[in-house]
Amino acid sequence: MSNFELKFTLKQHTPMIHFQSDQKGATLRGTELKPKLDRFLVKYAFNDDFEKYKTFLIGYESLKKQKKRELIKKDFEGKLAFDYRVNIENIGQIKKSLPNNFLYFANNPLEEHEKKCMVTSSNIHLTIFTFKSSLCSTIKKYFDDFLLITNFGARSTKGYGSFTHNQENVEQRLKKYRDIVFRLSTTVNEQNWEQNVDSTHKKLKAGLNPKANKGQHYKSLLFRYMCEKEGNLRWEKRKIKQKFPNVMGANDKKPIDCSVIDDKKFRYVRAMLGVAEINEYDKGKKTVKISSDEVARFASPIVYKVIGNSIYLLGDDSYRQIMDKKFKFSFGRDDFSIQTPSETEFNLHDFLRYVEKSETLISEVKI
Repeated sequence: MSNFELKFTLKQHTPMIHFQSDQKGATLRGTELKPKLDRFLVKYAFNDDFEKYKTFLIGYESLKKQKKRELIKKDFEGKLAFDYRVNIENIGQIKKSLPNNFLYFANNPLEEHEKKCMVTSSNIHLTIFTFKSSLCSTIKKYFDDFLLITNFGARSTKGYGSFTHNQENVEQRLKKYRDIVFRLSTTVNEQNWEQNVDSTHKKLKAGLNPKANKGQHYKSLLFRYMCEKEGNLRWEKRKIKQKFPNVMGANDKKPIDCSVIDDKKFRYVRAMLGVAEINEYDKGKKTVKISSDEVARFASPIVYKVIGNSIYLLGDDSYRQIMDKKFKFSFGRDDFSIQTPSETEFNLHDFLRYVEKSETLISEVKI
């Protein structure tokens, strides 16, 4: 490595869902990696201080001459990018396969979706070049940690597209960037990690039906957490079945009740782990639409990071953006509205600690 160039060989832990998998060398793309790395550097290397990184931005000198004044962050609105190039080259063998849950793409024949598949590379070389030596040094210092908390490609929050360069002191480094870090109690391998992530997230959010859980119904941990909190808060699923009784299939069981049934106590609870556009009932035959004038989209605040035989749950406070917001649920001509939980009613860290105490599912990483 020189003062202007960095070279890394990356280890891929989980396949990356690629939507251009038919193209030569389909693998991790610089067009996705660089913007994510730029945002990471702004936040963690430069503490969101524009004065510390402005001279590293593409076009800084020319724009300063054009404006004939000192530049501010707003001058780069929508085009803030650091001045370096990324080259990613696959050296080893590329393996392509379909995700276990292929219905993620569509319920259509494989031939129509063969371009959309999982891509795994045995050997990826990544080179970063810049004429700014101090920027090069900063990237060198932070790049390994950037990979540690970042996934790539589609469904990255669910563990797909996990890469690392340095696997030393993983848990200590994760805690540097995330206050909420839990580890799945089960060790995994490349054959079963998808199933473990899928079942874990369903246990946390929606629960598992008997078919998916060896004949036993597994009630959502999120439901149980809210139900046991002071005030007996109920989730939206009960309200949906009250307001839209026709959504229930013949085999649906009567929903479990908390001790209090009161309109003021219903909340759109599952939104805390990601907002859906629809809820399906009766084996997908009936659909309840979900919309909001206040919230367009919201991904889960939990990212699953697979490293070796371990799965980590990395949480952040992004869920606070959608607290106490109104959502409308519609089925046919009928609809109703309820709020998401307020800050006094839900806390992600507290919820995951509740899960740790209630089940042998996860354990908190404490350094």
